[in-house]
Amino acid sequence: MIEIEHIYKSFASRRGKLNLFSDFNMTVKDGTFLGIQGKSGAGKSTLLSIIAGLQKPDSGSVKIDCVDICALSDKKSAAFRNQNIGFISQEQSFLENFTVLDNVRLPSYISGSKHTRQNDEQISAHAIKLLTDLGIEHLSSCYPREVSGGENHRVLIARALINDPKLILADEPTESVDAERTEEIIKIFRDLADHGKTVVLVTHDNDALKLCDEVLKV
Repeated sequence: MIEIEHIYKSFASRRGKLNLFSDFNMTVKDGTFLGIQGKSGAGKSTLLSIIAGLQKPDSGSVKIDCVDICALSDKKSAAFRNQNIGFISQEQSFLENFTVLDNVRLPSYISGSKHTRQNDEQISAHAIKLLTDLGIEHLSSCYPREVSGGENHRVLIARALINDPKLILADEPTESVDAERTEEIIKIFRDLADHGKTVVLVTHDNDALKLCDEVLKV
């Protein structure tokens, strides 16, 4: 469960102080598929970053399964995020000298999984299944520079899901993806929520929002 209580967040701008959130509260129950929409600059991406522990609010608390991530050190926050949150952002990048498959597998090794041959094979099989579900298994041996923008988005989704997180945060995951693949990706998120995962999706796609359980406008 996500519990956001009384958060404030502001930024300095040329016109002075910009208040994005003032006494903002939100609760998202487990297994909910929440869609977030709003105008550019309204704070949608910032909200996801705060939930992921990548940014801290000026004040207030953000609890995920009763853990206040705002109170965690950067190191503990990173460890918590890697184990519990699948984060898909437009600003994420890849290790250029690693193949697509290696990039997808990477969070599993960061999480501290033992490097046994059997475990490596299980991680690889899981990564291949995710790539297959997203229609890009043929890219597993390619390097990021050889992959299109839309395909890169799907690689990011696979990487976010590799550790089987309880919470998935997705910031415009279908941007630059064709209509057919967009529908497939949103259905994957819908299926994850139906199986108990919590999914928070930022999108401008009204068709995608129709599959959400709830829609928040910011």
